[in-house]
Amino acid sequence: MTEPKIPVPLELEQDEQVILVGKRHWIELLQSSLVFLVIGVISAVIALIRAAGVEFFYLREGITRPLTDPVNIALATLLLVLVALWARGEAKKERRKPTPWRNPDILYAIAILALGVAIWFRLSGGELIVVDPAYARPSDAINIVLIVTTLLMLLAVAYLYNDWRNDVLIVTNKRVIYDEETMFIRHVRQQILIDDIQQVNVRADTYQATLFGYGKIIIRSFSPRTLEFDFAAKPREIEKAIMDQVRNLRRRQEPDLLRALIEDQVYGNKQPQPSAPSIQVRSQRFPIPALYPPNPEIFPDKIVWRPSWVYVMIRLLRPLGGFAMTMFVLAVLAQFNLIDGALLTLMTLAALLFFGFWGWWIREALIHDNYILTRTDIIDIDRRPLGPENSRRAQLSAIQNISFDVSFVERLLGLGTVVIETGGAAGGKFTFDHVPDPRGVQATINDYLTDFRKHEKERQLRDSLALLRQYDQLQREHGEKMDRASFERAVEELIGRSLNRHSHDAYGSMSPNGVVNARTEVEAHLRRAARLARRRAAIRALRERMRRRNHEQPS
Repeated sequence: MTEPKIPVPLELEQDEQVILVGKRHWIELLQSSLVFLVIGVISAVIALIRAAGVEFFYLREGITRPLTDPVNIALATLLLVLVALWARGEAKKERRKPTPWRNPDILYAIAILALGVAIWFRLSGGELIVVDPAYARPSDAINIVLIVTTLLMLLAVAYLYNDWRNDVLIVTNKRVIYDEETMFIRHVRQQILIDDIQQVNVRADTYQATLFGYGKIIIRSFSPRTLEFDFAAKPREIEKAIMDQVRNLRRRQEPDLLRALIEDQVYGNKQPQPSAPSIQVRSQRFPIPALYPPNPEIFPDKIVWRPSWVYVMIRLLRPLGGFAMTMFVLAVLAQFNLIDGALLTLMTLAALLFFGFWGWWIREALIHDNYILTRTDIIDIDRRPLGPENSRRAQLSAIQNISFDVSFVERLLGLGTVVIETGGAAGGKFTFDHVPDPRGVQATINDYLTDFRKHEKERQLRDSLALLRQYDQLQREHGEKMDRASFERAVEELIGRSLNRHSHDAYGSMSPNGVVNARTEVEAHLRRAARLARRRAAIRALRERMRRRNHEQPS
């Protein structure tokens, strides 16, 4: 089975497969471009009419037409029909609910007046429409404006088509990604992990949506955040694809994890430890490494991002430009002997110190604006030069959404802003501003988040196994349960006592009847012990049920 073609660049994780690519319905393109289409068609039609020599309301001198002219008869008939409809409406006006915001009398009056003027104009020798090549004006100023308007409208429609085509909802076996790209403006991407999806809703509550087969996809996670994809084509198919992946993950995830933990914690069969999360980001290096460290810096226990050195250079344009302008002014003053050499040297040194300190301050502020990712936390540290520092920290479990925002210029420069939304009491947004390769940053954080949540479930299951161990130990201490060795010793003692109570033959051996009786006594004792254990278990279950019932009853 071949994977669907993805119209946008997407870096897939290891073992990640694209299941379905959902697109917007054509009705959304029609609605957004309808105004431009209408204006373009009207401009083109008027340009063609003027190029063909069509004239409206052309008056011929010395010509009159009778009222019995076929066109005049048709216009007069239409006028009488409108008058009759108007009169009929006036008769029913008392029975109608008044609508002050919509007065049909004005429309009737305008239409009747227009028809009357048209009949009078034709009786006077005028023509409503005249086609004469002598009046053709294919290349005059008005037609050029109309043609340019038509072309601009077509360009607008093409722009809207490209914007419509690039808005997709991608379903993989690990996540659902909503990618919205507005050409020359910005690129926004949002995603929800399959493991976080709680429900998927389809809203197609209009007759138009039902008729044309589109709807709104609403994906809800375990957090309050939702992901919405409006005007989705084949929404039921998208819903089924997402829920199939959710069910497959739930069905596959829990038994495998529980089995591995039981093998590890109970039977001591150590499972191979999973490798560290993959790093999907490309490191960016400054041409002179001593001036700016690699971005990101990858350590064994953390990853540190900073604003891209390209952004740093852009910020340094102001002090560099100020220094260049100052040197130019000083050179002009020295050229016209308006300043002596000593003062020129002093002002040059002052400008060098001022703008150099300004550039150093910008570089230090940006190089210490660190965004740190560990196996358990995300940290945003903003340390100003010479000491002051602000820091924020949140656990990976608090992350609700990871997205990136890239403008057109930032895309050309290879940088962007990654936004991490967190929930909980200290919820908010962590923004990794102007970092290189924002798609790789998003993918890397997503890998760390997936790894953290997997180990979080392992910790929860490990706590459950520890609880079961304590319960098992208490059962053994209270005599409600025996381990295998204790059980074997008890059976041997029971058999020994039973054999000693039965007779032996003259040579000290057990008689056949004695063996049978001993075996019968052991089996009867085991049955009594089993019944007693079942009775105790039933009594404990009954007591627990009564305790829960009393606890649930309102006081």
